[in-house]
Amino acid sequence: MARILSDKVFFLRVRSHARFLRSTNRFVLFSFVFLSYPVFSESSAALPNRGNITRVRLPINLDQAILIGTTNNVILRTLDSKKEISKMVITERWREFLPKVGVQYLGLRNVNTGSIDNLYNDVRLTVQQLVFDGGEAGLQVEIAKMNDVLNEQDFKINAAKVKLEIQKSYMKALAAKGKILLGRKSIEKMEESLKKAKVEFSQGLITKVQLMEATNKIKQAQFTFLKYKNESNQSLLELKQVLSLDYHVDLDLEENIYTDISISEPKFDVEETIIRAINTREDLKKSQVVVRKLKNEKKIADNYWIPKIYLGGYAGKNGNDFPLRHDIYGLNFNLVIPFGSSVVQSNGSLGVQKDGTGIQTYPGFGNQTVGPGLNGYESSSIKFFDNLAYSRKIVEGEVQLAEALLNFKNLENQVAVEVQKSLDRSVEAWELLKISNSRVLLQWESLKISNTKLNVGQSKKEELLNSELEFVRSEQELTDSLVNYMISCYEAAHVANLDVTQKKLIRIQKGKGNSLIGALLQNKDTKSVAGLDSADPMKTDSFPGAN
Repeated sequence: MARILSDKVFFLRVRSHARFLRSTNRFVLFSFVFLSYPVFSESSAALPNRGNITRVRLPINLDQAILIGTTNNVILRTLDSKKEISKMVITERWREFLPKVGVQYLGLRNVNTGSIDNLYNDVRLTVQQLVFDGGEAGLQVEIAKMNDVLNEQDFKINAAKVKLEIQKSYMKALAAKGKILLGRKSIEKMEESLKKAKVEFSQGLITKVQLMEATNKIKQAQFTFLKYKNESNQSLLELKQVLSLDYHVDLDLEENIYTDISISEPKFDVEETIIRAINTREDLKKSQVVVRKLKNEKKIADNYWIPKIYLGGYAGKNGNDFPLRHDIYGLNFNLVIPFGSSVVQSNGSLGVQKDGTGIQTYPGFGNQTVGPGLNGYESSSIKFFDNLAYSRKIVEGEVQLAEALLNFKNLENQVAVEVQKSLDRSVEAWELLKISNSRVLLQWESLKISNTKLNVGQSKKEELLNSELEFVRSEQELTDSLVNYMISCYEAAHVANLDVTQKKLIRIQKGKGNSLIGALLQNKDTKSVAGLDSADPMKTDSFPGAN
């Protein structure tokens, strides 16, 4: 039960870092994730029985993939586990501000032949409190809190990286799925043409060579189709690996890259985007925390010479028999003063024995019998060259702090360069997408002309099949351009800490895609097609033969 509660806490934490997640199907996904992939579960030490494997088909969309992938990720779960350790360390550091309380018992039993028995019992409550350390304990608490913040930021940084990898793998898998759709439709059309060619051959209207050429074109299309089927299988395997799912799970992608994804032209204010990234990137925040942490550590090293003072006391009773009758109480102190590499330590105690006799333990003197009244001791020692590491720690602190400051400055510049490069790549990908759109239009026009020529007897059937092959190739190239543009947008959103949905760069809406191929498949007009130049002379309002 404790493990299940821990998994639920981690799940909620992942969800809090994924604002893009929708509320639908979470319970189903949560159940599937933790039943099919029990990371860090108590039973994970035993090897699973792989004798009888049942294939599981999992319908999945992009949001669900991100949820499963971030929940299953081993690095994120490890960082989440370290969260509890950080809390424990903070509690330990706070403990230094509280008095150390204990109970001490001292008992002597001397039962010797021919002499009086010596029996003695001493029970006392002891307390010790740090009085002064120059603020080191407070700095240690701050350092522990910063380590907790660093762990949280590592979680966010890795969660963003995992999300990006999932988005990229998912879109590649969608593109491969789309190519299969295009290849299948092309083969169906070409096979229909081949049937007609066989009829024409049987009637003597075409030669055997022409029939063989038509058959060869079909084989080329089938070969290309097999290549894209293999590409789809490989991309799904990579996606399962990114999601940390078992190999027997079969993924069924719910979206269609052509008809369910709407994209728009990337329009950014570069300077504004760079400033936003510098102010909000988690790695920069982490670098700032590292600088503050090293400043505190350097301050502790620089203040090595500040003495530490501890005060304590005790109160109790002693005597020969129970119940104990003689009251005792006292105070003690401990002083530690560093002098360079040497350390001076001084200890002292002042106690009161109300009546009877008691025993006090003095360092260097052992157990001493004391009578009623005041009793005490003081001891001082110098340990020469006991702390040779103090100067090294100071120098190391200075070097580490200087390095952290330089890293922070370099990271700011690096972020600015990364943002600029990613925005440039997204603009370039958009321009390539526009070019691919134009090529599809060109090949579609060529296919239409080939159809017309064939109908009037001015061209051969193999020329029509050639046009069909070129048209499908242009559609597949457009698919690559489409997915490359979306990946470039996701990468730009990652480095600039943006939300592609809020920026309306990529929106997943069932049946509301705005790609040129989607318009072709659904026989829609091209007024809202993304990346289609309105001045293109070949632009048309609709595509015939979409079915």
